[in-house]
Amino acid sequence: MDLEDVWPPFSLRIRCGRMDLSPVRESEYSELADIASGGVRRNNIPAFLVNWDSGTPQEIAQSIAQYQWSTRANFRVDDWTIEFTVRVNGHAVGVQGVSANDFVRTQAVSTGSWLALHEQGKGYGTLMRRAVVVAFADHFGAREFNSGFFEGNAASRRVSEKLGYTPNGVKTLVAQDGQARVEQQVMLAAEEIIRGPELVEVAGAEVVRRFLGLTSA
Repeated sequence: MDLEDVWPPFSLRIRCGRMDLSPVRESEYSELADIASGGVRRNNIPAFLVNWDSGTPQEIAQSIAQYQWSTRANFRVDDWTIEFTVRVNGHAVGVQGVSANDFVRTQAVSTGSWLALHEQGKGYGTLMRRAVVVAFADHFGAREFNSGFFEGNAASRRVSEKLGYTPNGVKTLVAQDGQARVEQQVMLAAEEIIRGPELVEVAGAEVVRRFLGLTSA
């Protein structure tokens, strides 16, 4: 029995141009920690709720491992997260996450991501989010995509704008710096996705659909 048989999400592969996304595996934790240790936020602007990215290299590695393990330990059909290692020409550049509550009924997902600081400004943030929203719209029936960014996080705002997200209110949350900050909420309907010229190819969707309790496409 292969690991994909034990944990079907490992079967999922998404490709968009030079970019490949596949669910994070334990063998990749050290590689992801290495690229994260150089920084993932410009100008130290808060971007996360948990301050996982500003510790020592060992602390960052442990935070990545602990979180990734938790996504599988806490995985339920009605409350799940799938985190993808994002690679460009075979080299890891960051992580793109997709999560949902009661997806079978709501057909709504949320996204979150991080990109190594030295890989930012190359269009990867837009491409990786476009890859997952198109994949989940076309192969999993997602109809609504939600995201958010703290005020001042211009890069995340631009990604949302490029893909067609529209404002959907605000929340006040305690950010990774311990301060209460305003998070801008944005929403994207599947039919309003601004698709790029790159074809989004998906492999392994059917076995993951069954794992998520979805009927056949």
